[in-house]
Amino acid sequence: MKLKSLLLVLFTGILLAGCGNGGDSGEMNHDAPDSDEMRTLEVDLAAPDHIMAGDTEVLTAYVTSNDEDVTDADRVMFEIQDEEGETVEEIDAEHSGNGEYTVEYTFEEAGTYTVISHVDAYSLHTMPSSEVIVE
Repeated sequence: MKLKSLLLVLFTGILLAGCGNGGDSGEMNHDAPDSDEMRTLEVDLAAPDHIMAGDTEVLTAYVTSNDEDVTDADRVMFEIQDEEGETVEEIDAEHSGNGEYTVEYTFEEAGTYTVISHVDAYSLHTMPSSEVIVE
């Protein structure tokens, strides 16, 4: 009977050890490569304040993490919303260098639009926005 109890305790311990987290200390590092440092995600969205209808503008999201340029974001997408908050268009941006992700967009009609940059990197998401008045 004692042997069965000892074996049961030993087996339970082995089973629980196998289900462990593999030595993870529980610290959050948000997929920081080779680092235990917590990652941040900052985006500086550059969009014009006022433009003329029919003009093509460059929209830029400058992405940094821990004060370093992010050149390998998982996704950077620009969403254009009209005055009612309805999505007019969603455009995936390309990395153009030095942490800058850009798209060209033509605002065809006059009105007030909201440009939102959706940025995913290091398991983080941020979405700063800017208002654009098209005359």
